[in-house]
Amino acid sequence: MKKIVIAIAFAMISFLGFAQENETVYFDAVTNIRIGYAGVVNTSEENLQGGVDFGFNLIEFGVRPYATGAISLGVDFNLDSFHAADGYYFLTASHKTAIVPALNVFREVKRSRLEVINFGMPLNFTQTIGGKLAVTVGATAKINLDSDTFVSYLSATEDYNSLYTSGVKTQRFGYDIHMAVTYENFGIYASYSPMRLFENGNGPDFNFFSVGLILRNFDD
Repeated sequence: MKKIVIAIAFAMISFLGFAQENETVYFDAVTNIRIGYAGVVNTSEENLQGGVDFGFNLIEFGVRPYATGAISLGVDFNLDSFHAADGYYFLTASHKTAIVPALNVFREVKRSRLEVINFGMPLNFTQTIGGKLAVTVGATAKINLDSDTFVSYLSATEDYNSLYTSGVKTQRFGYDIHMAVTYENFGIYASYSPMRLFENGNGPDFNFFSVGLILRNFDD
């Protein structure tokens, strides 16, 4: 399922590479790409670690109430991953997952991670200063897909194997608050997701933040 979603998302980049605008209204595709770190906060799970935050805008519709300001509504694709600490892995069954010790299960765990895809609808306000510096603040409503877990391990016969499990139930709806500062086409972004990723004991109890680099308006 995840491969299909990613293929569709990247196909939209190829087919929606256009822009329509006038002085007060615009409609663009793929206005930014983001890559950074997803950090874990507000959790009692000490063996859960951060991972990669990756996302890009699919489409964006905006209005300019004045020359240097813009209010926009868009659709984003996001992928976040989180890792189990050394010696631990994500044990997944019955659409639930938990971090457990690898002792007496695998000879050695090389790595184990959890991934979740979401589609978001960001509502942003952007203020441009001096024609090149832009500051964006906003909030995103998110639809989380079911998450997946992966473990790469050394078996008792000293062969490396991998186990991939999909369908871990997430909290379907969430949101974040975010900001970005860019100069010309490059900058930094940060976001915070206050809601738990899982509910009803389906996975580790945590929420997360992300920080990283943003490439903006790269088709200009």
